[in-house]
Order: sequence, then C-alpha cells, then structure tokens
Amino acid sequence: MAEKKEKEVKTASSKLNTVLEKNRKIVISCFVAVIAAVAAFIIVEIAASKAKDKNLAAIEALTYELVNDSSSLEEAELTARRDSTLEKVEKYTKKGGVAGVRANMLAAELAYQKKDYEAALAYWDAAAAKGKKSYTAPLANYNKAVCYEQLGKLDEAADAYKAAVDVEDFVLRTHAMFSYGRILETKGQYAEAVKVYQELNDKNPSDTWANLAKTRIIDLKVEGKAE
Repeated sequence: MAEKKEKEVKTASSKLNTVLEKNRKIVISCFVAVIAAVAAFIIVEIAASKAKDKNLAAIEALTYELVNDSSSLEEAELTARRDSTLEKVEKYTKKGGVAGVRANMLAAELAYQKKDYEAALAYWDAAAAKGKKSYTAPLANYNKAVCYEQLGKLDEAADAYKAAVDVEDFVLRTHAMFSYGRILETKGQYAEAVKVYQELNDKNPSDTWANLAKTRIIDLKVEGKAE
C-alpha cells in the first residue's frame, strides 16, 4: 500500500515537472509579471506617500508664515497676509486624505475671519467629507454649524451640531450639545431643547455648559414654555 502511494506521489510529481517544463516560459513570464506588478505598486505607494508628505509640509509652512510674528502686524498687514495664505492654500484644498483635510480647515478659518461665511462653510464641508473617519470630522461639523448660524440657516445648523454631538469622544461635545439645544430653543422646539439640555446635565453635571443648560431648563419652565 505504501509502495503504491509512493509511486502515485512520484507519478504526480513527474507530471507536474513535465507540465512546468513544457510551460516553463509561461510560468517564468507570469512570475516576472507578478514581481513587476508588486514592484510597481510599491513604487506608486512610495510616490504617493512622498507627495502626501510634501503637501502636508507645504501646508505647515503656509500656516507658519501666517502666524509668524503676526502679533506685531497692523490690521491691514494681517489682512494682506491672510489673503495671500488663502490664495496659496487653495490649490491644496482639492487634494485627498490628510493634506486635503488640513488645507480645507486652514482655508475655512481664513474665510471665516474675512466674514465670508459661505466660503468658510464650503471649506468646512469639504474637510468633513474628506475626513469622515478622522477625529477632525466632528470639529468640521461643529464649525459648519457655526457658519450655518451666521447665515441664518437654523435647520442646517441644528443638523450639523447634532452630527458633532453624535461623536462621543469629541473634545467640544458638551459645547456642541448646548449649542444644539440652543438652536432647537430658537426654533421654538422647547420640549426637544429641554431634552437635550437634560441629557447634557445628566451626563456631565459638573461641566460649565451643563450648568448653563440647567439654567435654560429653569428659565423655559418659568416662562411656561416647558413642563
């Protein structure tokens, strides 16, 4: 039985060798093609990584140029510097990944300082879209909400604040939650606002924004707008 098994193995091995020998050029070609594909992939990845690092470095340099010795500048000089930085960073806002996120965040801040809230909103929206899974996403949504408020778009502001609030570890979550309640209150949705304020107070009783929320609950009840 063992001898028979050994013969079968040798026969199979012999057949495989014969096939490989007959198709030696094909096998070698396939192997070379795979190696070439892997090498090409590695080269592309390295190039992309270098490009990403280069883009980030450029954005960091622009940020440094913007803030370096800015405290000694007159307002007109600050405005000129902001405009120049915004013009230079614009080309990076179309990039993907971290560089695109950072570029749009910088551009959004500059546009907001110019009180160009529509432009700031567009940049924050791009930053949120490009970094959906990043820690910057809730910050982008929070700032979108601020821009919507400046534009008088309360429904959109409420949605953006809610998107920021839904991220549990967002560093400005309590502020975002209070702002969400405040917008609901402004819209006349008092019961919903009280619910948000109460949740804020229950989860963060010692937080400054929770204390303000508690005050709003009391005021709304005194005014007869909430039970």
